[in-house]
Amino acid sequence: MTSLFDRLDKEEAIVRGELDTLREKISVVEERLIRLTITRDTLRSLSTDGVPNADTDPADESSSVDLDGEESQLTEAAASGEAAEPSASEPLGLEEARERMLALLTRSGRAMKASEITTSIGDAASRSETTRARLKRLVAEGRVVEEPTGWFAVAPRGAAAGSHSEG
Repeated sequence: MTSLFDRLDKEEAIVRGELDTLREKISVVEERLIRLTITRDTLRSLSTDGVPNADTDPADESSSVDLDGEESQLTEAAASGEAAEPSASEPLGLEEARERMLALLTRSGRAMKASEITTSIGDAASRSETTRARLKRLVAEGRVVEEPTGWFAVAPRGAAAGSHSEG
């Protein structure tokens, strides 16, 4: 006869497995949402007069920009349970990467690992160490916090002790 503890251990292992599967699915969907948000922000910043226009809706059918290829790639990746590989062949420049990292962390509202941030901002997965170094610089500037070690989140407002005020 199986002991009660053995039955509980088996049930616990099953539930933990289900939880891991759900976490993976959530991660894929969150990444898709982040990429779509970044794409929307990028399109808004590329308005004809060079000034972001909050009234312009990139999802409007009159838009001349075609996102079907990227959206379908992200949709297929989400459906298959794997992350879409960034389509950018060139590594992101320092300022572009910093802006994307800060926007991503602000929107996500949670701490993220450097490898997840790397792919979410559209950089190649092989550049996660570059992303980590850039994140460490943002930590030194007080714009990002690293807590626990290896997990990065946007710094709370007013916590940027080392930053310079403009004015």
